[in-house]
Amino acid sequence: MPRILIFTTENSLKWVKKAEALQLENCEFVYTIYDSLAHLHAIFLDKIQLVDGILFSGQIPYFFVKQHFSDVLIPMLHFDVTQADFYRTLSEYIYKNKDFEMKRCLVDFLYEENNYLGIKEWTSEEDLPYIFDPSIRAYADLDVYDKIRDLHVDLWQQNKVDVCMTRLSRLPEILKPYNINLLLVVPSDRSMIMKIEALLKEIQLLQLIENQVVIGHLEIAINRNNVTELEYRQMSLYKAILDFSKQNHMSFIIHKNVLYYEIITNYTDFKLITNDKTSCQLVPFLSHELQFPVHIGWGIGHSIQEARSNAEKASQMCAALETQAYILSKEEKLIGPLGDKNWIQVITQYDSGIEQLSGKLNTSPLQIQKIIAVMDKLQSNILASEDLSSHLGITSRAANRILKKLEEHGAATVLMQQQKKLRGRPKKVYQIQFDKIE
Repeated sequence: MPRILIFTTENSLKWVKKAEALQLENCEFVYTIYDSLAHLHAIFLDKIQLVDGILFSGQIPYFFVKQHFSDVLIPMLHFDVTQADFYRTLSEYIYKNKDFEMKRCLVDFLYEENNYLGIKEWTSEEDLPYIFDPSIRAYADLDVYDKIRDLHVDLWQQNKVDVCMTRLSRLPEILKPYNINLLLVVPSDRSMIMKIEALLKEIQLLQLIENQVVIGHLEIAINRNNVTELEYRQMSLYKAILDFSKQNHMSFIIHKNVLYYEIITNYTDFKLITNDKTSCQLVPFLSHELQFPVHIGWGIGHSIQEARSNAEKASQMCAALETQAYILSKEEKLIGPLGDKNWIQVITQYDSGIEQLSGKLNTSPLQIQKIIAVMDKLQSNILASEDLSSHLGITSRAANRILKKLEEHGAATVLMQQQKKLRGRPKKVYQIQFDKIE
């Protein structure tokens, strides 16, 4: 059963608790009352433990938290006043007050991000109501409640407004001494149901993502010089994988093949192992434990078969004679080498333009996509062999061969000669111009 935490002020608690009586699928509501944004800031991280989703009674605490806790991944939404809620309240007031003028009204919850609840679509510029600020960003201010209160008081005392509309449940009590004609607008039951259902869908989607299968393909680099050590390396790698899972309290399903091991895990553990797809904890661990390199490929897919295929493809990207890790996602994005400052993200999806280039240059599409990724990373189409070597994990000789081949086919020209030292051969710098091939 999803557990939803609702942050609310004391004044809003009464209408917020209507959530328990709404006709919804099974979910548990817990409530936390805050008395100021500073208080909310102080308690937020402690209160959100062991919950599946978060709702706020209004937009101010929601946008405040989104700005100050942007790295929190728990699904969060806020109860909102819809156009139907707003115009229902406004219509009831106009029905009872025939002399109502929109331009003599203050509405403190209209801003660009909610399209001013449609008011600008039917109201002329000179008849628009007063607002607090044209952007929701202003509501993330620690002093926003005081500023909104002051705006209501100032406009009322200057006789610029006849009625004020607010979403802030605490304002009626605060403004009572000023005898301000104030209308409190709260979300209807239907609006609350729509918001809770939207949050439940986000929770379900996140749970599906967190539980999807991820496969790690750990391949032992074998050549004719070390083939006799194959059995020893297999046992050593298997023991290292078990030690890693034990030390990190992770349960892996491990499949053994002749030249590789396959780790089956879930997306949650995968994010921990890869520090949310930025580095791979297995790389330094295996580098320390083993005397030989291991090529690690992480595959994410819509199915086990797709994840397995992506993992194997990702491991093949490890061209260096050292332990490395790459990721190939279900969107066919290749990321790696993980943890390296020179990591790149390669779009490996089919591209007819890339395929045509591949044929004309006699180079694989993936090779071209990698070069494009390096240029994107460096924000330059001017490359030296060191650039390809460091970003693709290949030798300088291999990088030179790639660049020379591009030059021979007219996709690169030697732009200049760089010589960092007075002695020694100058190093070539190439300007890559794939568009010339067209």
